[in-house]
Amino acid sequence: MDIIGGIYDLILQLSAWMKSYLNEIVLSLVATLLVIYGNDIMNIVKQQIGSLKLFLRFTLFIVFCAFGFSFLTSVASPFIGKWIAMADPVFLPLIIVLLYYLVGYLAMRKGML
Repeated sequence: MDIIGGIYDLILQLSAWMKSYLNEIVLSLVATLLVIYGNDIMNIVKQQIGSLKLFLRFTLFIVFCAFGFSFLTSVASPFIGKWIAMADPVFLPLIIVLLYYLVGYLAMRKGML
């Protein structure tokens, strides 16, 4: 077996392993994005509900925190997962690593690193 064939087989094995954990990988990406941009989202919500009565404002805040972020996670994760799953198995590991680096770059730009 030549070196290129061995590397190709290794990449395909890594891709198959990653594909079996794709839901968890995507969930970690989406959760990290929500950590990075969650404060911005909450500031928008606060602006929208800021003029309401205290009890209603309190209730909407709790509902959005409890269900809003869960909804965003449950909608975004399958969408991104399907998009990544369509990638060629040879490029899947590279795409996943690049996505993690992109999330890290976004965190750095927000001053979190």
